[in-house]
Amino acid sequence: MRECSKPPVRGKTSPYGFFVKMCYEEHKKKFPNENVQVPEISKKCSDKWKTMNDDEKRRFYELAQKDQERYQAEVAAYGGEDHTRKRKRPKKDPNAPKRALSAFFFFSQERRPEVQAKHVEWKVMQVAQELGRMWKDMTLEDRDIYEQRAAADKERYAVEMQEYKAGLGAAQAEQMAQAAQSQDAQLYY
Repeated sequence: MRECSKPPVRGKTSPYGFFVKMCYEEHKKKFPNENVQVPEISKKCSDKWKTMNDDEKRRFYELAQKDQERYQAEVAAYGGEDHTRKRKRPKKDPNAPKRALSAFFFFSQERRPEVQAKHVEWKVMQVAQELGRMWKDMTLEDRDIYEQRAAADKERYAVEMQEYKAGLGAAQAEQMAQAAQSQDAQLYY
């Protein structure tokens, strides 16, 4: 849940952003019944922006400046810049047990080499899509082998995690946290 009941701050718009918005609005006025082809209009806007001189761009820079002031006022009212930034994820403990693999992941590990050998020209995404299609087309009986492997791996993970939380890894996690703090302290001094 959000700590603050205020709505999040809307980001600031660049001069080019204001220009593109104006281009879209002009296009809609000229062709009200036509569907907007985003790539086509974006390309035209980009070309036009590149040919404009500083005087022609000035009004968009002024709009951006006003929007910057609005943004700063909203951020201040919201509670400062810190509330608008994303929180950093804590560093993962390298000593923590590896997560359990899914049945599909076991299937993918086994079948990926044969799909890659069959379709050498395919990129990673195409191979992944083919593996997904193959998994979807498999019968439940064929999937059972991989489901059993996944269940065994899930048990392994549960046992390792229990041992890790019991203290085998807790001391190491504490050492890692202290090392990170001392490293942060060195950065500031």
